Amino acid sequence: MGIGFQKGSRARRAALTLAGFVVAGAVVFGGVRVTGAWEGDPFPTADPAATAEHLNDRTLAVYDALGLPDGLPLDLGHSRGVQANTYDCHRRGLTHFVDSLEDNPPHEPRTAAISAGFTLTGLTHEQASEAMDRARRSLTGQGWTVGFRDFHEDIQLKLTPPTTGPGGVPDKVFVDYYDRSGFFTIDASAECAHYLDDTAVDYEGEPEHLAYLSVPAQVRRD
Repeated sequence: MGIGFQKGSRARRAALTLAGFVVAGAVVFGGVRVTGAWEGDPFPTADPAATAEHLNDRTLAVYDALGLPDGLPLDLGHSRGVQANTYDCHRRGLTHFVDSLEDNPPHEPRTAAISAGFTLTGLTHEQASEAMDRARRSLTGQGWTVGFRDFHEDIQLKLTPPTTGPGGVPDKVFVDYYDRSGFFTIDASAECAHYLDDTAVDYEGEPEHLAYLSVPAQVRRD
């Protein structure tokens, strides 16, 4: 036990020393404001309910661009739904550098990354590839930034809209096809943002009253 404690102490002292060097470097070489580097950029502020509704609309817009056949089954068991992730919104800035080295670094209070998405089944690999190609052409023409990745069996679109969401919070949409399972997912997610002051939260500090997931009318709900 003693050895483990000593190693942890050395790692912590090394991290603090490194943070000191980074701050000094910002002063000497970068002309960066030390206060800003030390405290980190503030998180934007947005209404979680409005963000959830906005992301829901993003998934529906992408669904329309894909041009999928009607009647594809909705897989509720593997659908993201609407979620508020508070655990990945970690405190920023060099003042929290040592915290970031922990296995479970502390998260920023009253801050969450909102997401919304659903999973369909019933597509072949060829159908999924053709649908992604349609969406790629259509959304690029609408000003979206589109990235495509082909993993041979699995394929993915990474979509960045030309505009941000409520409060100016950036978001992205991922479309994934998993060949082995046949899952076809459309997931939209926003970056971490502070809640508004009057946002109601549950006992875990997550925002309440988020919109329920809306899915396209064309999908089949068995």
